[in-house]
Amino acid sequence: MTPRERLYARLKGNEVDKIPNLNIVMLFAAKYAGVKYGEFCRDYRKLVFAQMKTAEDFGLDILSVMSDPNREVADYGAEVTFVEDDLPVCREILVKEVEELSKIKKWDPLKSERMLDRIKAVQLFRELKGMEYPILGWVEGPFAEFTDLTGVSDGMLMLFDEPEAVEEAMEIIASQALDCAKAQIDAGADIIGMGDAAASLVSREIFQEFIFPLEQKIVQGIHEYGGLVKLHICGNTNHILELMIETGADIIDIDYLTDYKTAIHMAAGKCSICGNFDPTSVLLQGNRGDVIEAVKSCIDQGDRTSLVSAGCEVPKMTPVENLKAVESVLCSKRIEI
Repeated sequence: MTPRERLYARLKGNEVDKIPNLNIVMLFAAKYAGVKYGEFCRDYRKLVFAQMKTAEDFGLDILSVMSDPNREVADYGAEVTFVEDDLPVCREILVKEVEELSKIKKWDPLKSERMLDRIKAVQLFRELKGMEYPILGWVEGPFAEFTDLTGVSDGMLMLFDEPEAVEEAMEIIASQALDCAKAQIDAGADIIGMGDAAASLVSREIFQEFIFPLEQKIVQGIHEYGGLVKLHICGNTNHILELMIETGADIIDIDYLTDYKTAIHMAAGKCSICGNFDPTSVLLQGNRGDVIEAVKSCIDQGDRTSLVSAGCEVPKMTPVENLKAVESVLCSKRIEI
Protein backbone atom coordinates (compact mmCIF):
# COMPACT_ATOMS: atom_id res chain seq x y z
CA MET A 1 0.00 0.00 0.00
CA THR A 2 1.11 3.58 -0.54
CA PRO A 3 1.13 5.86 2.50
CA ARG A 4 -1.93 7.60 1.07
CA GLU A 5 -3.86 4.34 0.62
CA ARG A 6 -2.73 3.15 4.04
CA LEU A 7 -3.85 6.22 5.97
CA TYR A 8 -7.24 6.51 4.31
CA ALA A 9 -7.92 2.81 4.78
CA ARG A 10 -6.98 3.01 8.44
CA LEU A 11 -9.22 6.02 9.03
CA LYS A 12 -12.12 3.93 7.72
CA GLY A 13 -11.19 0.97 9.90
CA ASN A 14 -10.23 -1.18 6.93
CA GLU A 15 -7.38 -3.68 6.67
CA VAL A 16 -3.91 -2.18 6.26
CA ASP A 17 -0.43 -3.61 5.81
CA LYS A 18 0.84 -1.63 8.82
CA ILE A 19 -0.47 1.02 11.18
CA PRO A 20 0.35 4.44 9.70
CA ASN A 21 3.35 6.22 11.18
CA LEU A 22 2.39 9.84 11.78
CA ASN A 23 5.38 11.12 13.75
CA ILE A 24 5.73 14.91 13.58
CA VAL A 25 9.13 15.95 12.25
CA MET A 26 10.31 19.54 11.89
CA LEU A 27 13.65 20.37 13.53
CA PHE A 28 14.64 16.70 13.23
CA ALA A 29 13.78 16.64 9.51
CA ALA A 30 15.86 19.73 8.77
CA LYS A 31 18.85 18.40 10.72
CA TYR A 32 18.61 14.96 9.12
CA ALA A 33 18.43 16.45 5.62
CA GLY A 34 21.28 18.89 6.25
CA VAL A 35 19.09 22.00 5.98
CA LYS A 36 19.53 24.99 8.28
CA TYR A 37 16.29 25.57 10.13
CA GLY A 38 16.10 29.21 9.15
CA GLU A 39 16.03 28.07 5.51
CA PHE A 40 13.52 25.32 6.33
CA CYS A 41 11.14 27.99 7.64
CA ARG A 42 11.69 30.56 4.89
CA ASP A 43 12.09 28.49 1.73
CA TYR A 44 9.31 26.02 0.93
CA ARG A 45 11.62 24.08 -1.40
CA LYS A 46 14.00 23.32 1.46
CA LEU A 47 11.10 22.25 3.70
CA VAL A 48 9.69 19.96 1.01
CA PHE A 49 13.08 18.37 0.37
CA ALA A 50 13.70 17.72 4.08
CA GLN A 51 10.23 16.37 4.75
CA MET A 52 10.29 14.04 1.75
CA LYS A 53 13.73 12.65 2.60
CA THR A 54 12.75 12.05 6.23
CA ALA A 55 9.40 10.49 5.34
CA GLU A 56 11.02 8.11 2.86
CA ASP A 57 13.94 7.11 5.10
CA PHE A 58 11.91 6.62 8.30
CA GLY A 59 8.67 5.20 6.88
CA LEU A 60 6.47 8.18 7.73
CA ASP A 61 3.03 8.06 6.14
CA ILE A 62 2.34 11.78 5.69
CA LEU A 63 4.03 14.86 4.25
CA SER A 64 3.66 17.95 6.42
CA VAL A 65 4.15 21.69 5.97
CA MET A 66 4.60 22.29 9.72
CA SER A 67 7.54 24.47 10.71
CA ASP A 68 6.81 27.00 13.46
CA PRO A 69 3.93 28.86 15.14
CA ASN A 70 5.04 32.28 13.90
CA ARG A 71 3.82 32.04 10.30
CA GLU A 72 0.43 33.59 11.01
CA VAL A 73 1.98 35.84 13.68
CA ALA A 74 4.19 37.46 11.04
CA ASP A 75 1.33 37.84 8.59
CA TYR A 76 -0.78 39.57 11.25
CA GLY A 77 2.00 42.15 11.42
CA ALA A 78 4.21 41.16 14.34
CA GLU A 79 7.99 41.42 14.04
CA VAL A 80 9.45 37.95 13.48
CA THR A 81 13.19 37.36 13.21
CA PHE A 82 14.70 34.30 11.56
CA VAL A 83 17.47 32.41 13.30
CA GLU A 84 20.06 30.56 11.23
CA ASP A 85 19.46 27.11 12.66
CA ASP A 86 16.57 27.36 15.10
CA LEU A 87 12.93 28.45 15.38
CA PRO A 88 11.99 31.97 14.23
CA VAL A 89 11.51 34.40 17.12
CA CYS A 90 8.77 36.98 17.63
CA ARG A 91 10.75 39.99 18.85
CA GLU A 92 7.77 42.11 19.85
CA ILE A 93 4.25 40.98 20.75
CA LEU A 94 1.63 42.52 18.46
CA VAL A 95 -1.06 43.07 21.11
CA LYS A 96 0.15 44.29 24.51
CA GLU A 97 -3.20 45.36 26.01
CA VAL A 98 -6.91 44.95 25.38
CA GLU A 99 -7.14 48.30 23.59
CA GLU A 100 -4.79 46.95 20.92
CA LEU A 101 -6.98 43.97 20.01
CA SER A 102 -8.14 46.03 17.02
CA LYS A 103 -4.72 45.28 15.48
CA ILE A 104 -5.95 41.74 14.84
CA LYS A 105 -7.26 42.11 11.30
CA LYS A 106 -7.74 39.64 8.47
CA TRP A 107 -5.28 39.32 5.60
CA ASP A 108 -5.17 37.54 2.25
CA PRO A 109 -3.21 34.26 2.40
CA LEU A 110 -2.37 34.55 -1.30
CA LYS A 111 -0.84 37.99 -0.77
CA SER A 112 0.92 37.16 2.48
CA GLU A 113 4.57 36.36 3.01
CA ARG A 114 4.84 33.37 5.30
CA MET A 115 1.49 31.65 4.71
CA LEU A 116 2.04 31.92 0.97
CA ASP A 117 5.34 30.10 1.41
CA ARG A 118 3.39 27.32 3.16
CA ILE A 119 0.84 27.21 0.33
CA LYS A 120 3.69 26.84 -2.16
CA ALA A 121 5.01 23.92 -0.12
CA VAL A 122 1.62 22.22 -0.42
CA GLN A 123 1.65 22.79 -4.18
CA LEU A 124 5.13 21.30 -4.55
CA PHE A 125 4.24 18.29 -2.41
CA ARG A 126 1.20 17.74 -4.62
CA GLU A 127 3.26 17.93 -7.80
CA LEU A 128 5.98 15.57 -6.56
CA LYS A 129 4.22 13.09 -4.26
CA GLY A 130 0.52 13.86 -4.32
CA MET A 131 -0.55 10.44 -5.60
CA GLU A 132 1.64 8.58 -3.09
CA TYR A 133 1.39 10.52 0.17
CA PRO A 134 -1.39 12.38 1.99
CA ILE A 135 -0.45 16.04 2.36
CA LEU A 136 -0.92 17.79 5.69
CA GLY A 137 -1.52 21.55 5.68
CA TRP A 138 -1.52 23.52 8.91
CA VAL A 139 -3.18 26.40 10.75
CA GLU A 140 -2.88 27.62 14.31
CA GLY A 141 -5.98 27.09 16.45
CA PRO A 142 -7.93 30.12 17.71
CA PHE A 143 -6.58 30.20 21.25
CA ALA A 144 -3.00 29.29 20.36
CA GLU A 145 -2.90 32.07 17.78
CA PHE A 146 -4.50 34.54 20.18
CA THR A 147 -1.86 33.83 22.81
CA ASP A 148 0.87 33.97 20.16
CA LEU A 149 -0.28 37.50 19.37
CA THR A 150 -0.69 38.62 22.99
CA GLY A 151 1.68 36.43 24.97
CA VAL A 152 0.30 33.58 27.06
CA SER A 153 0.13 35.36 30.43
CA ASP A 154 -1.34 38.61 29.12
CA GLY A 155 -3.71 36.71 26.84
CA MET A 156 -5.04 34.73 29.79
CA LEU A 157 -5.59 37.93 31.79
CA MET A 158 -7.39 39.55 28.86
CA LEU A 159 -9.67 36.53 28.60
CA PHE A 160 -10.70 36.87 32.25
CA ASP A 161 -10.90 40.68 32.30
CA GLU A 162 -12.46 41.37 28.89
CA PRO A 163 -14.02 38.12 27.64
CA GLU A 164 -16.28 39.77 25.04
CA ALA A 165 -13.40 41.65 23.42
CA VAL A 166 -11.26 38.52 23.38
CA GLU A 167 -14.11 36.47 21.94
CA GLU A 168 -14.47 38.98 19.10
CA ALA A 169 -10.74 38.84 18.35
CA MET A 170 -10.78 35.05 18.37
CA GLU A 171 -13.70 35.04 15.91
CA ILE A 172 -11.48 36.99 13.51
CA ILE A 173 -8.65 34.54 14.09
CA ALA A 174 -10.93 31.56 13.42
CA SER A 175 -12.18 33.14 10.20
CA GLN A 176 -8.59 33.79 9.14
CA ALA A 177 -7.65 30.19 9.92
CA LEU A 178 -10.44 29.01 7.63
CA ASP A 179 -9.19 31.27 4.83
CA CYS A 180 -5.69 29.82 5.24
CA ALA A 181 -7.05 26.28 5.36
CA LYS A 182 -9.05 26.79 2.17
CA ALA A 183 -6.03 28.20 0.35
CA GLN A 184 -4.01 25.11 1.31
CA ILE A 185 -6.81 22.72 0.32
CA ASP A 186 -7.12 24.52 -3.02
CA ALA A 187 -3.35 24.04 -3.44
CA GLY A 188 -3.64 20.30 -2.82
CA ALA A 189 -3.70 19.63 0.93
CA ASP A 190 -5.72 16.55 1.92
CA ILE A 191 -5.73 17.17 5.66
CA ILE A 192 -5.43 20.37 7.66
CA GLY A 193 -3.73 20.15 11.01
CA MET A 194 -4.92 22.61 13.66
CA GLY A 195 -2.53 23.24 16.53
CA ASP A 196 -4.11 24.76 19.64
CA ALA A 197 -1.55 23.95 22.33
CA ALA A 198 -2.46 26.80 24.68
CA ALA A 199 -5.96 25.33 25.00
CA SER A 200 -4.56 22.64 27.31
CA LEU A 201 -3.78 25.33 29.89
CA VAL A 202 -7.36 26.43 30.55
CA SER A 203 -10.17 24.76 32.49
CA ARG A 204 -12.77 22.58 30.83
CA GLU A 205 -15.34 25.34 31.44
CA ILE A 206 -13.25 28.02 29.70
CA PHE A 207 -12.44 25.65 26.86
CA GLN A 208 -16.10 24.75 26.37
CA GLU A 209 -17.30 28.36 26.40
CA PHE A 210 -14.65 30.17 24.37
CA ILE A 211 -12.51 27.70 22.42
CA PHE A 212 -14.59 24.65 21.57
CA PRO A 213 -17.20 26.53 19.46
CA LEU A 214 -14.47 28.10 17.34
CA GLU A 215 -12.53 24.86 16.87
CA GLN A 216 -15.79 23.18 15.89
CA LYS A 217 -16.50 26.00 13.42
CA ILE A 218 -13.07 25.60 11.82
CA VAL A 219 -13.47 21.82 11.58
CA GLN A 220 -16.88 22.15 9.94
CA GLY A 221 -15.55 24.72 7.49
CA ILE A 222 -12.59 22.55 6.48
CA HIS A 223 -14.93 19.62 5.92
CA GLU A 224 -17.07 21.82 3.69
CA TYR A 225 -13.95 22.70 1.69
CA GLY A 226 -13.25 18.99 1.19
CA GLY A 227 -10.45 18.44 3.68
CA LEU A 228 -10.00 16.27 6.74
CA VAL A 229 -8.86 17.71 10.08
CA LYS A 230 -6.12 16.66 12.50
CA LEU A 231 -6.50 18.42 15.87
CA HIS A 232 -3.29 18.78 17.84
CA ILE A 233 -3.38 19.99 21.44
CA CYS A 234 -0.26 18.85 23.22
CA GLY A 235 0.15 18.60 26.97
CA ASN A 236 -2.36 17.21 29.45
CA THR A 237 -5.75 17.23 27.75
CA ASN A 238 -7.54 14.65 29.91
CA HIS A 239 -9.98 17.32 31.13
CA ILE A 240 -10.98 18.46 27.62
CA LEU A 241 -10.56 15.18 25.73
CA GLU A 242 -14.27 14.55 25.31
CA LEU A 243 -14.77 18.03 23.86
CA MET A 244 -11.79 17.65 21.51
CA ILE A 245 -13.44 14.56 20.08
CA GLU A 246 -16.76 16.39 19.76
CA THR A 247 -15.18 19.08 17.56
CA GLY A 248 -15.68 16.65 14.69
CA ALA A 249 -11.97 16.41 13.83
CA ASP A 250 -11.05 13.24 11.94
CA ILE A 251 -7.78 12.67 13.82
CA ILE A 252 -7.08 13.70 17.41
CA ASP A 253 -3.45 13.85 18.54
CA ILE A 254 -2.91 12.63 22.10
CA ASP A 255 0.21 13.64 24.02
CA TYR A 256 1.89 11.26 26.46
CA LEU A 257 0.33 13.07 29.46
CA THR A 258 -3.16 12.09 28.28
CA ASP A 259 -4.50 8.60 28.86
CA TYR A 260 -4.31 6.78 25.53
CA LYS A 261 -6.63 3.91 26.41
CA THR A 262 -9.32 6.30 27.63
CA ALA A 263 -8.98 8.33 24.44
CA ILE A 264 -9.37 5.23 22.29
CA HIS A 265 -12.54 4.29 24.18
CA MET A 266 -14.04 7.79 23.99
CA ALA A 267 -13.33 8.17 20.29
CA ALA A 268 -14.71 4.80 19.18
CA GLY A 269 -16.84 5.30 16.08
CA LYS A 270 -16.16 9.05 16.04
CA CYS A 271 -12.55 9.67 15.00
CA SER A 272 -9.03 8.25 14.98
CA ILE A 273 -6.70 8.71 17.94
CA CYS A 274 -3.03 9.36 17.18
CA GLY A 275 -0.26 8.92 19.74
CA ASN A 276 1.13 8.81 22.22
CA PHE A 277 4.56 7.84 23.63
CA ASP A 278 6.82 10.43 25.27
CA PRO A 279 9.00 12.15 22.66
CA THR A 280 11.64 13.10 25.21
CA SER A 281 12.11 10.19 27.61
CA VAL A 282 11.43 7.55 24.94
CA LEU A 283 12.61 8.88 21.58
CA LEU A 284 15.31 11.33 22.61
CA GLN A 285 16.68 9.85 25.83
CA GLY A 286 15.65 6.20 25.56
CA ASN A 287 17.24 3.34 23.68
CA ARG A 288 15.91 1.20 20.85
CA GLY A 289 14.34 -1.23 23.33
CA ASP A 290 12.47 1.59 25.05
CA VAL A 291 11.06 2.74 21.72
CA ILE A 292 9.98 -0.75 20.71
CA GLU A 293 8.21 -1.28 24.04
CA ALA A 294 6.41 2.09 23.80
CA VAL A 295 5.22 1.52 20.23
CA LYS A 296 4.00 -1.99 21.05
CA SER A 297 2.04 -0.54 23.96
CA CYS A 298 0.29 1.91 21.63
CA ILE A 299 -0.55 -0.89 19.22
CA ASP A 300 -1.91 -3.08 22.00
CA GLN A 301 -4.13 -0.31 23.38
CA GLY A 302 -5.27 0.95 19.98
CA ASP A 303 -8.25 0.01 17.86
CA ARG A 304 -8.96 -0.51 14.18
CA THR A 305 -8.57 3.22 13.36
CA SER A 306 -5.79 4.31 15.73
CA LEU A 307 -2.51 5.80 14.49
CA VAL A 308 0.97 5.80 16.01
CA SER A 309 3.26 8.72 16.78
CA ALA A 310 5.07 10.37 19.63
CA GLY A 311 2.80 12.65 21.65
CA CYS A 312 4.38 15.73 20.09
CA GLU A 313 7.23 16.69 17.77
CA VAL A 314 10.21 14.36 17.39
CA PRO A 315 13.09 16.19 19.16
CA LYS A 316 15.86 17.54 16.96
CA MET A 317 18.61 15.41 18.52
CA THR A 318 16.67 12.12 18.50
CA PRO A 319 19.03 9.25 17.60
CA VAL A 320 18.36 8.01 14.07
CA GLU A 321 18.14 4.40 15.26
CA ASN A 322 15.38 5.32 17.73
CA LEU A 323 13.11 6.86 15.10
CA LYS A 324 13.79 3.94 12.77
CA ALA A 325 12.77 1.58 15.56
CA VAL A 326 9.22 2.97 15.42
CA GLU A 327 8.82 1.82 11.85
CA SER A 328 10.47 -1.52 12.53
CA VAL A 329 7.74 -2.37 15.03
CA LEU A 330 4.95 -1.17 12.77
CA CYS A 331 6.29 -3.30 9.92
CA SER A 332 6.87 -6.38 12.06
CA LYS A 333 3.42 -7.82 11.51
CA ARG A 334 0.43 -7.41 9.27
CA ILE A 335 -2.46 -5.59 10.95
CA GLU A 336 -5.71 -7.35 10.26
CA ILE A 337 -9.25 -6.47 11.30
